[in-house]
Amino acid sequence: MTLPFAITDDVQESPIVYFLQNYQQCVFYKMDKIKNLPSNKIICIQHNASKTDCLNAISATDFSEYYTNIFLVPKKIEILSLPPQYRLVFYPIKYLDFNKIIKSVYRQTSKSYKNLHLISGSILVNKANNKKIFMTETEMKILTILFDKRIVKKDLLRQSILNFQPGVETKSLESHFSRIRKKIYEIDGAIDIASKNSIFIAIQ
Repeated sequence: MTLPFAITDDVQESPIVYFLQNYQQCVFYKMDKIKNLPSNKIICIQHNASKTDCLNAISATDFSEYYTNIFLVPKKIEILSLPPQYRLVFYPIKYLDFNKIIKSVYRQTSKSYKNLHLISGSILVNKANNKKIFMTETEMKILTILFDKRIVKKDLLRQSILNFQPGVETKSLESHFSRIRKKIYEIDGAIDIASKNSIFIAIQ
């Protein structure tokens, strides 16, 4: 697992940079390159920075509800809270503790297909017009699988999401497909969920 990262003074010869590059396999960027990078990222505040320096670095970083910015901040700097998509992490930090944080960021990464994005909070977003709609937990699970695989067996969805036994005839899955199609239509998503036959369902 890798994430782009930067340190506010752009100096690579520091213990925290060594830790990120060698133990987390993170990729170093200059601050002016990473600020508007459209991805999850780590911003490391240099160890001798002031609270003002830290807040300036945070405010200069692009905020996006689609990505998570981890701010690695020296423990001596007192910052109480940040916006939801900003993860505040104080260092020094144990390797195992930091690794858990990195893994949680990957689990929260938005799923997408064309202009549609599933983001935390069970929200489906059309990035073309920024229209949003709430999805149920079951709808989120179905779309996550379809976004990943594009075409799947209906039986897989029945078993893994609805907990039905293989071969059980039910209209429940089709009802979920119908509601998902309606919600995609409501946010002007130019995609369709269509049955290829009685066995497969696809997003296109």
